[in-house]
Amino acid sequence: MATCQQCGYKWGWIEAFFKMFTFKKMLRCSSCDSSQYVSKKTRMLLSLFIFISLLIAPLISYGVPKGYVLAFEIAAYALVIILMPFIYKLSNKDEQMW
Repeated sequence: MATCQQCGYKWGWIEAFFKMFTFKKMLRCSSCDSSQYVSKKTRMLLSLFIFISLLIAPLISYGVPKGYVLAFEIAAYALVIILMPFIYKLSNKDEQMW
């Protein structure tokens, strides 16, 4: 789970889940109100998960039924969204992606 780098407060799953959908670069710790950022490593890992699930779509051209591919895509996205709060690591500073 995400842990505040300032005070060590461990965010719960619900709290981390809702904070990841704020679409803000800076997140606020509920305990100490310090600025926290999603780490570079976490952002890259989440991007990789999304990219891997997109690689399944071309299987349609190899004769895999569209329903199977669609079901896999939906399941993969749901799994990533459910696991995101567990993968989140926070940083005190904003790290550039590249």
